[in-house]
Amino acid sequence: MNAEIGFSEFGLLFLLALLLFKPKDLGKAVATFKYWKGRLYRLKFDLEDELLETQKNPSRKEKESAWIVQAIRRFEPYKAAAKVAAFYPLPDEPDIRPILQELAKEGRLLLPITYDGGLMDFVEIHDLEKDLVEGRFHVHEPKKELPIYRGEIPFVLTPGVQFSWDGGRHGHGKGYYDRFLEKNPQAIKCGVAFSTQVSEKPLTLKPHDVPMNYIVAPKNDPEKENPHVEEATV
Repeated sequence: MNAEIGFSEFGLLFLLALLLFKPKDLGKAVATFKYWKGRLYRLKFDLEDELLETQKNPSRKEKESAWIVQAIRRFEPYKAAAKVAAFYPLPDEPDIRPILQELAKEGRLLLPITYDGGLMDFVEIHDLEKDLVEGRFHVHEPKKELPIYRGEIPFVLTPGVQFSWDGGRHGHGKGYYDRFLEKNPQAIKCGVAFSTQVSEKPLTLKPHDVPMNYIVAPKNDPEKENPHVEEATV
């Protein structure tokens, strides 16, 4: 989630402070502005700490990743899909490499290769060690000499920065998945996230943000909660 606070927010706060106070109370207006500026900064840092709590806790990260892997394995639309578009996880994302290894052995794995302009294609992967190289943004991508997959993609395991249980998704801001998913509306879209990445409240989405059909993330203690995929409550 992008929690940055820019000049526009501060400018609006200062303008409101000026409108609420008379000219003779300018000092009070400035003090009010500084107070709310501090509150906004505190909110930003608290939010970032909350979202990164799981990623910074190796034990919790491993438990939630294992829970997510089990939930995906049990999910019928996933099991029925002839091909599954997935992602090679970054260090701060759920570790779904066991899923990738199984899909590769079954001949069902597709992984993305990215281009300038926020565009990407998917490539069939049969061996995670032989078919991948480190690409842009330090993401493991298919080797460029491998052919682009041109067939239908029925199921997509989708990464993101933040999700909401109604299917909302915020990515890293590059638009790769939004552009791809918009061109492939038939695909079942399943967001993959840690518990701290899923908001109970709906996210504010832009017109180009493509919502998920399902979310896979534990809501409670992963050791006590039955692994399952949650349908988006749109």
